[in-house]
Amino acid sequence: MTRTDLGEALGEDFQHVRELEFSGGVPQDWVLAVRWRPGRAGGMHPQVYGIALSVHPVRSADRAEIREALRKDVLPELRSWITQAVTAPETWTTASHWLGWQWTERRVFESEETS
Repeated sequence: MTRTDLGEALGEDFQHVRELEFSGGVPQDWVLAVRWRPGRAGGMHPQVYGIALSVHPVRSADRAEIREALRKDVLPELRSWITQAVTAPETWTTASHWLGWQWTERRVFESEETS
């Protein structure tokens, strides 16, 4: 998954991504994660808020299959999540939220969203 892949799939909603991280290291089951970070007035980093995406490394043998599954199943869902996040009521935006997707048994599985 590349920055271009994400930009094309998310369209105008890509502008809401405040941070995009491509994690290095050992491939793992987690392939993609999105976080909502609320701004903290007077906090340590009040300017660090909004949507952050993390793309994790995958085994090269699985890369094409995972990329296709992400494009087909996950990125439309991610776009919807972003749209909902930026239009959410204050009660939602004042808390942290996280959602991730895993590659297991040759399928992408969504985790439960956490707050």
